[in-house]
Amino acid sequence: MKLLVEISQGLGNCVQATPLLRALWLMGHELDLYVNSPIADKLRPLWQGWQIINRLYTHHDQFRADDYDFGVSAYGRRQLVRMFPPGLCLKIEKRHVKHQSEAEANVEMARWLGYVGDTPQSFVNAAQGDYGCSALTVVVHAGCDPANIAKRWPHWQQVCRRLRELGRHVVVVGTQADKADWEEEFDARFGLTLPELAAVLNHAGLYLGNDSGVGHVAAACGAPGLMLFGPSDPVKNAPNSRVLRQLVMHSRGDERPSMDAITVEHVWAEIETLLDGPPRDPPRNLPPRLNDGVDLRWQHYVEATRAQPEPLLEIHGDPQPSPKVSVIIPTHNRSANAMRAVKSALVQTEQSLEVLLVDDGSTDETPELFQSPPPRVRYIRKANGGASSARNAGLRHARGEWIALLDSDDEWAPDKLARQLAAMGESYVAGACRHVHINADGSKEDKPEDLPGLDSHLFRDLYEDLSLKTSTLIFKRHLLERIGLFNERFAISNDWDFFLRLARLVNNSGFVCLPQALVVVHRSPDSLSKVKRAGALEEALTRIRMVNALLHSDDPAAIRRHIRRAGRKHLELARAYRKQGDKELAREHAAEAMRAGLRLKGLWKLIQAM
Repeated sequence: MKLLVEISQGLGNCVQATPLLRALWLMGHELDLYVNSPIADKLRPLWQGWQIINRLYTHHDQFRADDYDFGVSAYGRRQLVRMFPPGLCLKIEKRHVKHQSEAEANVEMARWLGYVGDTPQSFVNAAQGDYGCSALTVVVHAGCDPANIAKRWPHWQQVCRRLRELGRHVVVVGTQADKADWEEEFDARFGLTLPELAAVLNHAGLYLGNDSGVGHVAAACGAPGLMLFGPSDPVKNAPNSRVLRQLVMHSRGDERPSMDAITVEHVWAEIETLLDGPPRDPPRNLPPRLNDGVDLRWQHYVEATRAQPEPLLEIHGDPQPSPKVSVIIPTHNRSANAMRAVKSALVQTEQSLEVLLVDDGSTDETPELFQSPPPRVRYIRKANGGASSARNAGLRHARGEWIALLDSDDEWAPDKLARQLAAMGESYVAGACRHVHINADGSKEDKPEDLPGLDSHLFRDLYEDLSLKTSTLIFKRHLLERIGLFNERFAISNDWDFFLRLARLVNNSGFVCLPQALVVVHRSPDSLSKVKRAGALEEALTRIRMVNALLHSDDPAAIRRHIRRAGRKHLELARAYRKQGDKELAREHAAEAMRAGLRLKGLWKLIQAM
């Protein structure tokens, strides 16, 4: 695909986005870069001429979204999302940087397209020459953005004096706004261009500084050293480096930690561990560059799901010698429901089966209940990693010819497996059925109203609307070699993702869906999609964008379907945010739905009148 990648905000944010560019390039994509920053002209030399980039823009008037297949917006301003049609721009949100750094979160977008290597090292262009620096040089950036005075540490002068006493060449860098009144005591180099700063850091032995963009340039140059963190987030703003250490002052209660709480002795103790000449950041384990194409892109993604690491497991119970069906039940802190689900599997009229109950780190009585599992049941316990991780543990240890999935909240009719196996016979390799949905008020509905695949468009039907439940699915175990496993990176819509891969492989010729409701689906009171409706829908929209990117081609009809599919999810989000009372986000999503071609004039007027 021809991609336009947006990196934005300040120096550090933009440097943190460069690993994404490398990962996308390794996936075989053609890249142009848009630097969306108030200091874009200063940043431009850092990436001008980088061999993986064709064109570099510093203003949105310099390009047209229509010239690209897809947009990719790294953490920051996300202007491209408003410029590309709905559903045709991947983006990273704040929720993606809660448990990982910006660099790792940005690379998530490449992983959604099948990237499986390490997070690449950040990249910056450096000027030629060593600028008088050597392994004995210590580069110190004592300042930071003048708007972030709270991130400044006031004791760098004392540290620099100690370093000089040890015979170290101290170079103090920064902008004129960073200057205090002590730097001229050392080798002060204020006003270097960014490539010149990178050259200094390329040849220096150590880097020391606060959380700032200069620290991320040091990480891109592979320099070892130390960054101090006080009021800023050490997880989100962590340097993309294996040798640049962090000294974090943690908060107490609701108070924001102060840099003053970090003493000179705190810092010096860390520096002493670095003075023996630590190595520079080692090379990353990066895959070779791949070829791109719709089928290849899809296959790379399937292989990425198969490459997910296996967790350590604790297994109780003896395996069945040759069961016809392996029933996989993931559970977490739902002991009573898990017992009900296991019983509904064991009473099946199809008796040649094994049950794999995968406990995803439960802290309730589940371990005690299944420590000695009944016959035909294997109890598999693992650390908490989510429903997809639990399902995958079961899939890897299944021994049956067929695999049937059952969520611990649900239960089967006694003849569910027998009827499905009879219907499939020798002609089909996968199947599903209707289900009885029990609503929160106790009312019941048979769903779905329209069975997918009846019009010979199984994949399209499931793409447009996932109307089937995971607990209705049964398929031949050998298909896992071609459809992969559940994607453990997704907390939401992982079942839709798996169904699509299965549907794309078997299509209508290998899939049969029974019209009978053979599964009872109970709505859990703490269901993620119920408790945090808008958040669940946002994550589902991210999955739609991902699938649109994986399937992107030059087919105008397919592109229109992708845009309208995203538009319908935007409409759901507009309604969810309206119910939640967030007028601004409701308007934004309604506007996106309208941009996708949905006719929403009545809803739009209603939202505007709120």
